[in-house]
Amino acid sequence: MPSFTREMFSRICEPGPRLDWLAGWLTGCVWSPERFAQMPPAAYLEQGERIVNEVEEVIAAAAPRVYDELTVVPPDRDLARFLDGSDRSVVVVFDGLSLRELPGLLRLAEQSGLKTVETGVNLAALPSETLDFIEQRLGCPRCAPSQLTGRRDLRERGAAAYYYGHPGERHALDDAARCLLLWSAFPDNTYSDSGARFVEHFAHIQSQLQSAWNATVMSAPRGRRILVTSDHGYVFLGSGLSFARSPADLRQLSAYLGGERHARISERGEPPTDADLMVYKDRDVAVLKGRVQPHPPGPAAGKLYKHGGLSLMEMLTPWLLLEARA
Repeated sequence: MPSFTREMFSRICEPGPRLDWLAGWLTGCVWSPERFAQMPPAAYLEQGERIVNEVEEVIAAAAPRVYDELTVVPPDRDLARFLDGSDRSVVVVFDGLSLRELPGLLRLAEQSGLKTVETGVNLAALPSETLDFIEQRLGCPRCAPSQLTGRRDLRERGAAAYYYGHPGERHALDDAARCLLLWSAFPDNTYSDSGARFVEHFAHIQSQLQSAWNATVMSAPRGRRILVTSDHGYVFLGSGLSFARSPADLRQLSAYLGGERHARISERGEPPTDADLMVYKDRDVAVLKGRVQPHPPGPAAGKLYKHGGLSLMEMLTPWLLLEARA
């Protein structure tokens, strides 16, 4: 299991960009194919989240500018540019898929006989919500994923969109379209299940990933490059896997955010001054940074998988480019 070292502390706190190093550490050390293959799903999740929490506590306290890096998309991860400029391609978006699942995607690609052209990390929108991703990353008017199907503006860009409401759903794809956008509600739609209150839910996701893969990636017409990505990740806030804060510390934040991990300033008013809150007035949003866990009243209090904030696991998502083997 990776552990926090003095060298890691130095890398996190050094001047200049640090996101590439952090992304490489997450995918090559924490959420690595080796750990994924060797460990039971629950242990893989909990042990990985524990070290990520430890590292992110250092980021929040000593290197908060890393969070600003999470809001700037590199040109080579511009999804709208890929959608508009890539001929004969397929874009598969798994809603809510995190970096934890990247080894599972790589294994499915290998089993499917697909060649991995590029493995990397993408960024969620700010805040890390689906509607914001569609607006900011796809360049579409703000709408739900199911409303992307049949949109004239996508058709005019040469793209045809399809929505998959459950892992096994299938569609007849229009091979005449230059680019196909396949949006799967999986695994986001599983987080409303009662089982999402437990660590074992991660294993449940793995058991259904094959079906979602077959319905989307394996349905791609021959000869097309396939980009697999996600709109946002999730932070797993199990026991001991969030920043230590007392109820008194969180009272003001919880009241302002209303149980969410972000708030629109135009709706909630001026945000409070709080070290755990990042404010981007030019984007009309205030977001929780790192793994802070307010405890809202009602059913949401029991949910351990959450998104909408500004943490490594919410903002960093898979970017996997595949093609058929020669």
